[in-house]
Amino acid sequence: MTRVLILIFIISLDFFVTAQNKNINLLPDKNFPLWLKTEQSRTNQTSGIAFIKSECDKKYFLLADDIGFINLLTLESDTIYSIDSISFTDNSDKYLESFPKKDFEEIVYDESTDNVYLSIEGNGKDFNDYVGIYKLIFKDNDVLSKQVISIEKINFKPADIFYKYTNWNTGYEGVALDNNYFYLGLEGFVNNYQFADSTVIFIANKSHLNIIKTISTKNLGIHTICGLFSDEDYSLWGIDRNSRTIFHILFDTEFNIISFSKFEGTTLIPGYHSLNYLPSYESITMDDDDNIYIVDDPWKEVFVPKEDVLDKLDKQTINNFKEYIPIIFKYKITQP
Repeated sequence: MTRVLILIFIISLDFFVTAQNKNINLLPDKNFPLWLKTEQSRTNQTSGIAFIKSECDKKYFLLADDIGFINLLTLESDTIYSIDSISFTDNSDKYLESFPKKDFEEIVYDESTDNVYLSIEGNGKDFNDYVGIYKLIFKDNDVLSKQVISIEKINFKPADIFYKYTNWNTGYEGVALDNNYFYLGLEGFVNNYQFADSTVIFIANKSHLNIIKTISTKNLGIHTICGLFSDEDYSLWGIDRNSRTIFHILFDTEFNIISFSKFEGTTLIPGYHSLNYLPSYESITMDDDDNIYIVDDPWKEVFVPKEDVLDKLDKQTINNFKEYIPIIFKYKITQP
């Protein structure tokens, strides 16, 4: 994940998150945020989250870490029940051996096909040989098997458009699918080690993988895209990491924007709803009860709060910060 001159500020907010569009609000769940850890396991540099399913009072998610790991997260009654490693077996492990870095960013689940897709950023001088969207094949086509047995690269067309803006350590940190289309969100344009004021979303059909539309985010005030999720056809949720905002776009059938909403994200410390820190939002998903989840991939230079905040925290929370434990947030979509 590239982090270049991110604006540093703490957003002061009430318990409700305000929206530009007054038809909806996002309400932070009172039981969140949570540290992505258990007594036995933790995640590390978590950049992707995808809701899989609910079963027997548990909710299952896939998490992608940008240091080359995938985990199965299980939530039960708004607590971290377990975090289990996903293994790469058979040909899948060999497939990744040549990568300069297993820079896993976004992970997405297509409930209409049970397919799982992983976005990997390119590194090294031949970065475009590695950047892309990859299909993960699980044993018995079951995520709960916790075994990836094969990996296939998805070849979007035209290739010159797909690779037009990719760069070393800069790729598609936002990926989403509805019933008919892929939405590919470029992290951002980098000029002289600085992010520009906008980025692009490519829309490709699932049937032929053709890129049919390019959406500029300049007029929307979206600087970066680090997570996308589609809850229904022509509906897109996303994260602008640099401004710590959540956005929602509705398209018509020609992919003209007919509605746009933007929400300020919460920056509360787990267990301390009167204290803030500096999160780096990295991915977004939604469960089958219309709850939104966001993961924070700690940006180490600013993740640990200053001493005046640390002095107010318990020892375990301080250790969590200093060990760079990722954090998960939860919101409920509400009507005013």
